[in-house]
Amino acid sequence: MSIYTLKFPDDGNAGALRLDFDAEDAAEALVSAHRQAGGLRSGGAAELWQGARKLCTIRRAPNSSDEARRSTRFQTT
Repeated sequence: MSIYTLKFPDDGNAGALRLDFDAEDAAEALVSAHRQAGGLRSGGAAELWQGARKLCTIRRAPNSSDEARRSTRFQTT
């Protein structure tokens, strides 16, 4: 298992947030990161890191409906 880090930048209200977790590989880490990101911060982006290597940025998928804004779906960029 490897340690991965999900980083949320300072959004001006809650400050920066960092969450470390174990995963077998980057694919499992990405799935876990999507779940964690949806439950921790309602907006903005999060970065997935493996050590000093940034793997991706996770952002909420844009959609104008109220239901979509409450959704925990994120897209990876």
